Amino acid sequence: MEVLVGGAIVVVIVVAGFAAPLIAPYRPDAIDFARLLSPPSGAHLFGTDDSGRDVFSRTLYGLRVDLVVVLLVTYIPLPIGVVVGAVAGHVGGVVDAVVSRLTDIMISFPFIVLVIATVAIVGPGLTGVAIGIPLVSWALYARLARSQMLLLREQQFMLAATTLGFRRSRVIFRHGVPNLLRTCLVYSTVDIVLNLLVLAGLSYLGLGQQPPGAELGTIIAGGESNLLDAWWIATLPGLVLVLFGIGMGLLGDGLSDDETRSNP
Repeated sequence: MEVLVGGAIVVVIVVAGFAAPLIAPYRPDAIDFARLLSPPSGAHLFGTDDSGRDVFSRTLYGLRVDLVVVLLVTYIPLPIGVVVGAVAGHVGGVVDAVVSRLTDIMISFPFIVLVIATVAIVGPGLTGVAIGIPLVSWALYARLARSQMLLLREQQFMLAATTLGFRRSRVIFRHGVPNLLRTCLVYSTVDIVLNLLVLAGLSYLGLGQQPPGAELGTIIAGGESNLLDAWWIATLPGLVLVLFGIGMGLLGDGLSDDETRSNP
């Protein structure tokens, strides 16, 4: 049930984001001076901001930007980390020691500080975020894949593959990685929410998407000064973030329970 509910929430939000040009009733930068700070209504579902822009349309377009960036920064480092961790866990010895120390170093850095430092070097915008987050994310997946491989390499099917003389690469990538990949994918449902919050937080601080570009963090930051008079500008896009997090959380919990039942 958790998988169905969480999956339904995520699918609706993802489809709405990527179909923004078809769903949004207005362009994200369309200005209507006759409707400044207009509350939610039939014409403007999420109301308008202090420039008369439709908040619902900007939320959809901003959601599309966030989803594209978050999918990239989550699922590009995932296979890199899985491969590095799987090789280290199976080979052991010096390779394992080097990879373990390297992942320890990367994980020990304050995550958000490292991303902000990358943005400071590259400059404000999504490019710095897209570089900074994967610098650390791969290490988390490598640590997880290594720990799983340490268990898998002692399993009978892995020992049998080694005894039969299969190449180490075949043992790792054909027999090992498919069995540990599901755990990493379950973890990615949590990671993708964290990355989305980091992206929105950096944009809120002015380090991510730059105005007037539509992005959830930018929209929320733009509504801060009018929070008491026009609560909908910051609140409703924020609720979209919360709803997406709930959906991914339910999806991850359901997948985790299914994995536990299939591997008692």
